[in-house]
Amino acid sequence: MQRAGKFDLGARFTAIFGSLEKRLIGALLLIVLSICALQVISQDRAIRLRSESETLRVAASNAEQAEQLVKIVAQFRLTTHLYLTPGQETDVAHTASELTDAAMRIGEQLNLLRISGMKLYDLPQDMGAFADIDQHVSAIIATGRADAPATATALEARNARMAALANAIEETAGAEREEAFQQLSHSTSNWQLLVTIVGAITIAVVLLILVDLLRNILPALRRMHAALRRLADGELDFEVEEFHLHELNALSGSLETFRRNAQAVKSLAFTDPSTGMPNRRAFAERATARLAAASGEGDDRFVVILADVDRFKHVNDDYGHAAGDRLVKLIGERMADHLGEDAIIARVGGDEFAICVALGQGRAAAMLGADLAVAVRRPFDLGGFSAIVTLSLGIVETCGGEAECDVAVLLNRADLALYASKNGGRNRTTCFVAELEEERELNRALERDLAHAFEEGQLRMVYQPIHAIGGDEQEVEALVRWRHPQLGDISPARFIPAAERSGLMVQLGHWIVERALRDLARWPGLTMSINLSPLQLQQDGFVGMLLERCGQHGITPQRVILEVTENLSIERNTRALLTLTLLRNAGFRIALDDFGTGYSSLCMMKTFRFDRLKLDRSLICDLGKDTTSQAVFDAAVTMALRIGAEVVAEGISDEGLVEPVRSAGCTHVQGFHYSRPIEAADVQGYYGAQGAMRRKVA
Repeated sequence: MQRAGKFDLGARFTAIFGSLEKRLIGALLLIVLSICALQVISQDRAIRLRSESETLRVAASNAEQAEQLVKIVAQFRLTTHLYLTPGQETDVAHTASELTDAAMRIGEQLNLLRISGMKLYDLPQDMGAFADIDQHVSAIIATGRADAPATATALEARNARMAALANAIEETAGAEREEAFQQLSHSTSNWQLLVTIVGAITIAVVLLILVDLLRNILPALRRMHAALRRLADGELDFEVEEFHLHELNALSGSLETFRRNAQAVKSLAFTDPSTGMPNRRAFAERATARLAAASGEGDDRFVVILADVDRFKHVNDDYGHAAGDRLVKLIGERMADHLGEDAIIARVGGDEFAICVALGQGRAAAMLGADLAVAVRRPFDLGGFSAIVTLSLGIVETCGGEAECDVAVLLNRADLALYASKNGGRNRTTCFVAELEEERELNRALERDLAHAFEEGQLRMVYQPIHAIGGDEQEVEALVRWRHPQLGDISPARFIPAAERSGLMVQLGHWIVERALRDLARWPGLTMSINLSPLQLQQDGFVGMLLERCGQHGITPQRVILEVTENLSIERNTRALLTLTLLRNAGFRIALDDFGTGYSSLCMMKTFRFDRLKLDRSLICDLGKDTTSQAVFDAAVTMALRIGAEVVAEGISDEGLVEPVRSAGCTHVQGFHYSRPIEAADVQGYYGAQGAMRRKVA
């Protein structure tokens, strides 16, 4: 029970003095109470002093009156004594007048003393000594005339009693005056003492409040203000302290909750939620700090790398996004193990990483990227199955320092290098060079100018003949060309990607289809191949549009062969596969272009039955020189023929390639050896020389 009492006392003390509000209110109340007490004491003492001062005044007046009484009585006695002394010659009338005046004055003094409130009846002497003083005066006058010694003696005795009584009155008045003075002095001293005590208490309270304010409240407020400033400045890596003051402690609790929530939000803002890796924002902040801290000299060399997982979409499609996120996390961990703990690695896209790492002395940036790509190529265990991936890398080198710590610029340059790696066939490393920026500016210019090319007639169609081996079929492939007013002829390999990036591919595709079908309508009996973009196959209403255009120009679908490339990945694109199926059912023939340039060609052949395969020139250029190339080419042709597809050998550039492709079983040939792309006006004239051309093909 005793412990509980102590606990309750401590809790009560904390409840009262632990509150800033109660502290301030209590301090103000103490000060007010002290001032009120001082005022009450001062008022009370002032009233008392006023009363005691009045008492002293009255006592002093009484003492003065008593002194006058003593003097008058003494004068009365002296006059009486001289008058009654035998042998003295006195003027009776004068003496009588003096005694009468003295008697009257004695009466006046006694009356004044009575009026002032002096209690004469409390005196031990008989007040009768002053009774009938007029008769006493008469008795004295009469006795002096009669010369009666006995009577004179009696009169002198009464005068003596009067003198004793006057002296007693004087002593009493003096004592009362002294007592009043002592009382006034005592009250004044008490007043000063009380004022001093209350003032000291007030000063002590003020000093106590000031000490509490300076040592406890203000430092706590300063610490709270510092915490608020740190939070306002965005600093979250600290803990808001607890305070003894209830109000500040409640506020600190709220601030700590806010800090933790803000830290969690910041963590989300700076962390990839799927893998827990730093994101692009975190990379920019950390890389900027790392590069800014460098000296900027040649000894401090860094590389900023953008790494893209090749064909990562296939992993998501085949195994699910959870497996894809798991793979990304494993790739990040392997990169960290390979590059070391000082490397900054972040996930900046679905399959893209940003890396900032110091480049050791004598080490080349390209070699670091190549080693990293080799490390990532090792299989990853995803639980029940493994995955092997490759990386495309873009690298930019920097010395750091304030002048070169703009991470956005470095990432932009690394992205240009990465784009070059992807265009170069993926699974490779490209270091940034200034020419990449020039090429980017050119691509941007092409994207801007392509929109005007339609309006200003800068686009045109040309046609390259395709010859059937041992047949009479006449066929051309429609190819678009762009003659730029400043840059001249632009290769389709440049402006087709520009159209896809700028969103103009659908418009360009419509223009190509319309122009090619319009030209085909002028060439009865001719077959035409038209290249399609993957974007066109995913466009709503494309099949209906193509059939409508063929109907407007009087062209049957059987005269049109539609070419797609393996970049379409129809085995993963159900919409494109459905579009191709509808087109084939409508009578169009479907050809797979650039067969052999990637691993997905075989998968596409398994998913969709193509009417024609166009073998890429990379399979043909070494025929007749390399037996391995011939074997691969023969196998590709045999496979195509086995599935019932026609085989077109592209890139026949000289006579030496004709026999190998003919002996392998190709059904069609195409290349500069037969004809370069020709203008639309020359197509009919070209096929007018049928005899010579047939002998050349046969």
